[in-house]
Amino acid sequence: MSFPDSELSDLLERDDREALYNNVHDIVNYVQDTLYDPGLSQNMPNAFGPLEGNEESLILKQEIFNELSSIPSNSFPTGLPPVYSAQLKVCNEEYAGPYDFDVSIIPNGTKNPWVYSPSLKKVFIDMGAHFPVEFRHTSQSTEGLYVRVMPSFSSLQHSQELVFRCVQHEQPHLGLNKGVPPHVSQHIIRCSSNEKTFYLGDRKTNQRLSVLFPLSHPQTGTDAVREMFVFVCKSSCPTGMNRKPIEIIFTLENSNGDILGRRILNVRICSCPKRDREKEEKDSVNKSSAPQGKKRKLEMKEKKGAGETEPKDKNVQSATIEVPGKLNLLQILKFSRDLMAGEMVRNPQKNEQYVDAYKKLQAQVDHLQQ
Repeated sequence: MSFPDSELSDLLERDDREALYNNVHDIVNYVQDTLYDPGLSQNMPNAFGPLEGNEESLILKQEIFNELSSIPSNSFPTGLPPVYSAQLKVCNEEYAGPYDFDVSIIPNGTKNPWVYSPSLKKVFIDMGAHFPVEFRHTSQSTEGLYVRVMPSFSSLQHSQELVFRCVQHEQPHLGLNKGVPPHVSQHIIRCSSNEKTFYLGDRKTNQRLSVLFPLSHPQTGTDAVREMFVFVCKSSCPTGMNRKPIEIIFTLENSNGDILGRRILNVRICSCPKRDREKEEKDSVNKSSAPQGKKRKLEMKEKKGAGETEPKDKNVQSATIEVPGKLNLLQILKFSRDLMAGEMVRNPQKNEQYVDAYKKLQAQVDHLQQ
């Protein structure tokens, strides 16, 4: 229910008008519950507590209560759609569903504040810019059909986190927030063309934010329903999306909340849509055409049998070296002696050469130690 500003501006201040509008659904629901109770009809104003405001405000509110008491209860809007908040866990797999649900983006010129990349299936758009989205389906009737528009982080590690506006852009004094209720100002996306749009969810209670509107009939001569959307926060905002990539999940739902179709659109809200589109498309091409790393061929050595060793060079070699210092020469001889002792142990058969070499080296060591 809404009340035109022109009819209320002569009686109420702006703050009083907004307060009355925000509470009118509660008033309606209360009246629906108590409308036919004679004991409450005469005390209806007191049932809502004390009425605050100037004299004109009190008179107007009393007139609203009097008018509501004479209207059948089935004429009231419920104030909320049959489909309420979205699930915290989301699915981003596309699903045409029984009605072949489809979402398409209308191509536009390069001078517009948004561009669409078919290769990336992604929209690059400036904050505050309006862009059209077309919805198609094959259902014979749109009665009881709704479209939910829900932002979600596209990366798997952040997919279950809530997407909401940054602290700076949510401030009530900004131009995009003037006259916007607090529960709407936390959403990053708005539907600017449908007056029946509901803004559901609340991040304060860990409810996923989504926009829901009833699906209307296509206009004559067309097969699609066009709606306009606008983003009111940037992807790079530190206290909001914080540069994490997002996607918009469009779902076709009935009044029971059953999902009858799902489509995904990647989005980047930025100041230079054309530049960012060209950069991401170039990065995508370079990534897909980059050569794969060369695989090193591992050469496995054949395992030797038990007790089998590689063939040894048993030819006796001789060398004359000059080493300064008696101690240094003694260390070299001891090392050579120990080396031959190891060969004797590893080759117990036919080790005459090692035995002779060992004895000669030991004799030289004994001579130097004298």
